[in-house]
Amino acid sequence: MSRLLSQATIIRKSFSPLTFLNPFHSPAARTIATIRKPAPIAIVGGGPCGLTFARLLETAGIDYIVFERDASPENALQFQGGTLDLHGDTGQEALRRAGLIEEFEKLARRDATTVIVQDFRGNFRKRFGEGRDAPEIDRLQLRQLLLNSLPAHRIRWASALQGIERTSKIGHGHGADCTLKFADGSTESGFRLVVGADGAWSRVRPLITPAQPQYSGRMFIEGRISPGNPQYAATHEMVGAGNCLAMTQGCTLCIQQMSDRSYRVYMGLEVPSTFTKPGGEADITNPEKARAAVLQRYAEWAPHLRAFAEAAEGPWRPWPLHRLDPDIYLDGSPNWKRVPRVTLLGDAAHLATPNGDGVNIAMYDALVLFDALVAELEKKKSNAQQEHEDAEAIERAIATYEADMRARGRAHIVDSIEVEDMMFAEDGAARMHAMINQVEAHT
Repeated sequence: MSRLLSQATIIRKSFSPLTFLNPFHSPAARTIATIRKPAPIAIVGGGPCGLTFARLLETAGIDYIVFERDASPENALQFQGGTLDLHGDTGQEALRRAGLIEEFEKLARRDATTVIVQDFRGNFRKRFGEGRDAPEIDRLQLRQLLLNSLPAHRIRWASALQGIERTSKIGHGHGADCTLKFADGSTESGFRLVVGADGAWSRVRPLITPAQPQYSGRMFIEGRISPGNPQYAATHEMVGAGNCLAMTQGCTLCIQQMSDRSYRVYMGLEVPSTFTKPGGEADITNPEKARAAVLQRYAEWAPHLRAFAEAAEGPWRPWPLHRLDPDIYLDGSPNWKRVPRVTLLGDAAHLATPNGDGVNIAMYDALVLFDALVAELEKKKSNAQQEHEDAEAIERAIATYEADMRARGRAHIVDSIEVEDMMFAEDGAARMHAMINQVEAHT
């Protein structure tokens, strides 16, 4: 889904790349080697942003552990969703700094940057984005690329976090520790920093904010069109290697090609959150009932567009769209507190509905936090190994990172609301054309 809307996103930040001697022994690693504490950094979540942060720490020789709920690397590569477009100055820049850009280019589909935007009748049809520096990569491929760059012992599989507690250590100031509690009953503690990269329903987030994801009133239901599907030729003719988005009031249809040349079909509906739940109008446990209820929403669509929804293969997967309240990121908000030794990345930090920039801003989070940590740890005296000095350096780094992240996160959520409203509006195609044209005029 993320690629479909990236034309509407203006990226504001960029970093100058560092040159590493090789993937695991960088100049930064030699600098930090003399000041590194034995306590590792805990990264909760092995998605794109958590693994990007882990890889960056690996290049700098900073100790860390990734806790991932998936049972194994093989399990981690299932149900990874659709394709992603990585922007040059955010997602790609994070990979460049992590020493992985050459591996990325082997997988990047630079012929898949276009998106067709039209209304539900097939009118106002226009193609955007040819030649943009935003190549596609399957989410599964990106995760495997990152996993391959990390030593196996750095990842603790089957570690589903259930909760996190802070315990005070008398006389240590910044020394309050976090205890991670996992579904199997085990616990882990003694970390210099805990980074919540555990997605929309983060178990780390409640330490920082009581805010909970709110249902937007819309959801996507995902199906597929494989090469053997009778509708495949028509899909390929219209969409090609890129993406397509059609829309009207309360209903959208998104199609995107994957690396295996199959297509993902996302049927977007303005419906209650119970729509696909057991007993709901489109109870997903009853495929025939679900299909009939969903297709009813496309009854007035142009036949050639409705045919894509009719042909979408199962099993269908519902994707309710949730977001966090953007006002929690305002300065002085009582619903966001600075918690020593804890911070958030990606959807855990600033969950938004799709606007084409989610994975990019998440990977950029990892890069900003990494740079802030390296800058502060390099300031420490080479002979100073005291815990309080390390803690103070980390706190300064988190403060720098969160000041940047909260501003970007709020803008990301606000933008996602605007894009989402267009996607489900009667005049959405015309409005999206105007917005994309304006973005392209300034790039």
